[in-house]
Amino acid sequence: MSMPAGSRRGSRRRLPDPPGPGVAWPARRRRPKGRPAGGDIMTHASRRGLLAAPLGLLARPGLAAEDYPTRPVRFVMPASPGSGVDILTRALADVLQRRTGCAFVIDNRNGAAGAIGARHAVTQPADGYTLFYGGPNFVILPVMNRAFAREIDVRTAFDPVTIAGSGPFLLVASPKLPARDIAGFVAWLKAHPGRWNCATSGIGATVHLLCELFCLRAGGLQGTMVPYRGDGLAVQAVANGEAHWTIAVSGSTKPFVDAGSVRAMAVTGAARMAALPDVPTLAETGLAPGIETTAWLAYFVPGGTPPARIAWLQREIAAAMHDPAMRERLEMLGFEPVGSDPETLRQVVARDLALWTRVVQEARIAPLE
Repeated sequence: MSMPAGSRRGSRRRLPDPPGPGVAWPARRRRPKGRPAGGDIMTHASRRGLLAAPLGLLARPGLAAEDYPTRPVRFVMPASPGSGVDILTRALADVLQRRTGCAFVIDNRNGAAGAIGARHAVTQPADGYTLFYGGPNFVILPVMNRAFAREIDVRTAFDPVTIAGSGPFLLVASPKLPARDIAGFVAWLKAHPGRWNCATSGIGATVHLLCELFCLRAGGLQGTMVPYRGDGLAVQAVANGEAHWTIAVSGSTKPFVDAGSVRAMAVTGAARMAALPDVPTLAETGLAPGIETTAWLAYFVPGGTPPARIAWLQREIAAAMHDPAMRERLEMLGFEPVGSDPETLRQVVARDLALWTRVVQEARIAPLE
């Protein structure tokens, strides 16, 4: 597939402290109703039982009675304030604080395609007081940045906590094209090799690699990938007639679909969108097999964090994501609450790491050394 000047495959490409004063911590932490006074992450034991326990047993990590958390928990965000994932995480922090009485604060450390935030988070103490946001770009980062991959193995440097939410990507095309459905769209692309543009959210970003994956699976489609600064601008380019098509999260695309300025062709994922029931999945069309990728919102902690604290965080985040206020936020951005267990997130990271490594190789995209 041809690329714009300065962005051809095989060429070298570069990818695009703690917050201010901390939140005051009350002298006595409020405990949610119905939760025992002995702590949030251990079975409640009577004072008599604890006094009777052997001192050696109480000293062992994970078995000692503890009141966690006793100070603010920090979300390290590799995204700028006001971005979609930042807004969602701030809403999550508010719900968590309301649920638990604990303070949750946001620490934005964006830049270098997420490498700055990841490098900072991985060096923090593995004590359960640092959470790191990661999505598909978190897995793509070591694929597109070999220096980062040599420094940090995302599979072991971080422990998974939960996939908080997930949502499909939506393939949209210009309504000026003669194609009315996905079959006609693929046929038109094949009939016009090298004569169409695909808007992406930046070289090496999830949308870029997803568009490349679609072209590979649909029979080696040939055209030009044009990078924009984010999903929203990429979809806007299709609506304005600057590009012929793109793939982006449904929250960025559906308003344009509703307005008739772009045409929905297909969704990724295993099921159709409830909001667009007539739009098929790529899997069911058979035109681009093997594309069931979704946008996922996940949280990690530095590797070696005590399992009991990971379990507490997973349980509270999962419950918070199903809070009505969070559901509303998620739906606005095209996501649904999930709240998976850590092992599910571990498997998704391994799966997507293998997928994007293969796509970069097959599409002959040169990573940053």
